[in-house]
Amino acid sequence: MADRLLTTRELQDLLQLDRVTIYRMVKEGEIPALRVGGQWRFSADAIDRWLARQQGEPAPKPNNREPAPDLENLELDDLIDIATLQGIQNQFAQLVGVAAFITDLEGQPFAACSRCSRFCQIIHSEPAGMAACQESWRSIALLDQEDAAIHVCHAGIQYASAPVSVNHLRFGLVTAGQFFTESPDPEIFRQRALATGERLGVSGPALAEAMDSLTILSHGQAMQITNLLQTIANAISSIGYQSYQARQTLARIAELTARASEQ
Repeated sequence: MADRLLTTRELQDLLQLDRVTIYRMVKEGEIPALRVGGQWRFSADAIDRWLARQQGEPAPKPNNREPAPDLENLELDDLIDIATLQGIQNQFAQLVGVAAFITDLEGQPFAACSRCSRFCQIIHSEPAGMAACQESWRSIALLDQEDAAIHVCHAGIQYASAPVSVNHLRFGLVTAGQFFTESPDPEIFRQRALATGERLGVSGPALAEAMDSLTILSHGQAMQITNLLQTIANAISSIGYQSYQARQTLARIAELTARASEQ
C-alpha cells in the first residue's frame, strides 16, 4: 500500500506531544517531515522507523514494493489530472467571482481560464498577447515565494498567485485575478489600454471599453481571496501527491499480478 502521510494533529496524537514541540523537532531536524503545499506532513513509514530507533529496536524494513517518487521528474498533471484541475478552478472562480486559472512553471495554463474577463479575452485573442501573459505568470513562478501574494501583470491589472509545491519543490501556480483594489482613473486606464493594444497587436479602443469587465475589490476582499487561494493550492499539493502515490501502488500491483499470471 502507499505510504500514508500523517497530519500534524495525527502525529501529535501518536507521539502524545503538543504542536509547538512537533514544530521544534521538525525545525531542528529531529523528526522526518515533508513539506506539502504550506503544511507539514509526516510519512507513516518514516515515523515508524524513527520510533524504532528511539526505542532501540530494529527499524521496520521500508516497503520496497513502491519506490519513492522522483519528484523532480514529475509535472503537476502527474499528481492530479487536468479534468480535476479544471473543476477546481471553475468552482473557485464561481465562488469568489473573479477569473481563475492553474499554470505550470513555464506559465502554460493546464485548462481554459475560468470567468475570464472581456479585457483579458481580447489580449488572449492574439499570440503576442497570450505570450505576454504567460511570461507574466512564468516570472511569478520563478520568485522565491512560499505563500500566496498579489502581483500586477504586464497590462497593469492585479491578480493573486499561490504556489503548488511538495517538499519545497514547486509544480505550478493557482491564480485568481483580473481585478483592481482601487478604481482606476478612466483616462489613465484608456491611455494604458491604447499602449497595450499597440504593443500586442490588439484593439486598444476595445481594451479601453472593456474596463468595466474587470472586478473592483476592496483590499480586505483581495486578501480574503489570496488566503483562500493558498488553501486551495495546499489542498491540490496534498491530495495530488497522495493520489500519485496511490496510483503508483495500483500500477505496481497490476504489474505483479500480470507477472504472476504468466508463470
